[in-house]
Amino acid sequence: MTADQYAPAVLQAGRDLGITPKGVVIGFATVYVESNWTMYANAKVPESMNIPHDAVGSDGLSVGLFQQQVRDDGNGWWWGDAATCMDPYKSAQLFFSRLKRLDYNSEAQSPGSYAQAIQQSAFPDRYDQRMGDAQSLYDQISGGTVSTPPVDPNRPDFNELEGWCDNNQDRAGTKVDLWLIHTQEGGGGDDAARDLKDFLISTTGGANPVSYHYTISQASDGGVTVYDVVDTDLASWSVGNSNNRAINLCFAGSYASWTREQWLQQSKAIDVAAYLAVQDCIKYNVEPTVIPGPQYGKNPPGISDHRYCSNWLKDGNNHNDVGDNFPWDVFAAAVKKYWDLAHDTPAPDPTPTPPPAPADPFEAWVAGASDRELLEYIVEQLGPGDPSWNSKGATLRDFLWSLQSKAKQQTAAKSSAKRAARKSS
Repeated sequence: MTADQYAPAVLQAGRDLGITPKGVVIGFATVYVESNWTMYANAKVPESMNIPHDAVGSDGLSVGLFQQQVRDDGNGWWWGDAATCMDPYKSAQLFFSRLKRLDYNSEAQSPGSYAQAIQQSAFPDRYDQRMGDAQSLYDQISGGTVSTPPVDPNRPDFNELEGWCDNNQDRAGTKVDLWLIHTQEGGGGDDAARDLKDFLISTTGGANPVSYHYTISQASDGGVTVYDVVDTDLASWSVGNSNNRAINLCFAGSYASWTREQWLQQSKAIDVAAYLAVQDCIKYNVEPTVIPGPQYGKNPPGISDHRYCSNWLKDGNNHNDVGDNFPWDVFAAAVKKYWDLAHDTPAPDPTPTPPPAPADPFEAWVAGASDRELLEYIVEQLGPGDPSWNSKGATLRDFLWSLQSKAKQQTAAKSSAKRAARKSS
């Protein structure tokens, strides 16, 4: 295959991660240097020989377009397994996930220096030498533009900042099926999320390195701050044996011993956490079922807490956060709210159809008359023989009765005249 065939997948991986055009060009230049757009297997990585490839290389344990090492040092893959590193899209996502942690849009350093920071090549100058080729390829297949994702109109108000930590590992092909919340058991204050982020970074290289994907806190003025600490495409070091399957958020400054009232003082942070959970559930196709403690009662997939790993999965964890008083009802309602908003396509308001015009005013009156009005009308039409008759002399029945009365009067007058004549004779 050729660059024209592989490059669209690399471009799409960059776009999906929000990488700028400059960053995508850096990725292209990296592939030019590492493989010249050749999909390499490696005889020292036996499984790679069973995956479609263009050539067989021998550089360490490197495979694929980016020549990523298929190596597990006991703490997880350096990059990923052979199948991941030999997939144009997935291997590009691995590269761009690390590029995102660097200030690669800065003009303070050359573009190639950022590729070198990731690849650690013995020939660091080569990436800058291929930037021209990379730019030409980018312009050829993209039209020179990268689409900008639209702003989510349902996003709650919060500040999202980057504070990347190297305490992470590749997920090694494990599907994300858990989204977990944690307490810090320390810290606090208006800058709790930042302080926890700094602490996580400080553990890098130490005896007990730890990390979360997100740290979050709510300040005294109600403002919510979130730090992105580990890219969600990578596993943070939060839940031991469940790291590869989970995305983890820690409420900075929180304690498992908090009361419900103390938790509700962080209601805005809880709402933002629910929003982030929904966004990640959509991205990784995770069922957004909230599994509340301490009973739990459901296997993954879903959204739960650290204690879920300890008590339900029994995966070797021994933590009890987020405690017994976390307001799961409030959190679950917020998850449902954001999930429904994300999947709601409002139907257009139907134009009301006016009722058909009545044939004449009398029909209109009948259509709108009450039962009592209809009965009173019927009574009026019965005539003077009905005890309820209350005629106003304006009906056909009135006219007929008047004629009959006149006829009776005339007959009576004639009879009286005849009787008078007989008496006089």
